[in-house]
Amino acid sequence: MPRGFVLVLRGVSVVEVAFSGVNGSGGRTGPISVSRGTETSLVAIGRWALGDELAHALEAPVWDRYGTFAGQPAIRGVVRWTTGDRTVLITGTRGDARFRETVR
Repeated sequence: MPRGFVLVLRGVSVVEVAFSGVNGSGGRTGPISVSRGTETSLVAIGRWALGDELAHALEAPVWDRYGTFAGQPAIRGVVRWTTGDRTVLITGTRGDARFRETVR
């Protein structure tokens, strides 16, 4: 079942996954935060509430894009899944530069 469909079934409108990483140290993801329906605030939830398979799927854009962060400067960012317009956006800083990338 596609990730976006699972999120819609659970009433989730926005999911954010914080992450960071750097060459030589690898990367890590932070808390997963969700917003339901028309709520504008995000609430951090435990991975257990989503299940490992969905949590790993929500983190996948980080690992697909940066792998082990080999050769990368310090990167901090957020993957934002939005069910309403079906977008996945990665924003943050790479070294001193800000970036914004849409995941296809």
